[in-house]
Amino acid sequence: MATGNSVNDEIREQREKVLKENGFKGRLEYFVYYYKWHVIIGAIILFFGGSMLYEYLTQKDVALQVVYVNGFPNVESTEFMADFQKTIEINADKEETLLDDTIYINAESPSYYDEQSMEKLLVMCSAGTVDVCIVDESYFMKMAEGGYFLDLSTVLSAEQMEEYADRIIWYDCPDNIKEGEEAIAIEVTDASKIVSTQSFPNTKCYYGILVNSERIDNSLAFLEYIETP
Repeated sequence: MATGNSVNDEIREQREKVLKENGFKGRLEYFVYYYKWHVIIGAIILFFGGSMLYEYLTQKDVALQVVYVNGFPNVESTEFMADFQKTIEINADKEETLLDDTIYINAESPSYYDEQSMEKLLVMCSAGTVDVCIVDESYFMKMAEGGYFLDLSTVLSAEQMEEYADRIIWYDCPDNIKEGEEAIAIEVTDASKIVSTQSFPNTKCYYGILVNSERIDNSLAFLEYIETP
């Protein structure tokens, strides 16, 4: 035990002697040589830890999540949704609305990437993160058959049902417990903002609220938004 201590003392004395003889430059070189990896690793941990903390603290609640399936608007989604946010009551510092227009699915001849998009859409909708889906004619029936859509007659007023009567899509989903047809979607091909952004050129498109959406008011506000010039 004493021998061990004497060896450590000798090493410490030699280190202190070297530092004294070489001055500040020597001290700096010694520090860099012996501790550089500690500093680098510590900096990396601090950077990623800080980034995660910042992301957590600045993360906003989602007031509405919209998904376009096979839609290609000619406007940035953030710009489009920022304009929509002006029409609803929202705390922009704590809440946000999102539009995902990256999902493309070739329903007739799906490739590996199409299947990946199908899985992504299924997971997002099943998790309840999606409120509104606007889908083109090629994939609409697939979603209808899958029971994705809420019965709009349960959330629209009698006046609204009458207003959209000629564009409402009625469908009897075989997977639903409820018998008979339900108002699962509204055709919005000619909706003002769908046309002005050329989101679904050369195809019909349909607006529907996801069956497990909990943000119905904002979902209906979005329908009114795309209908308004």
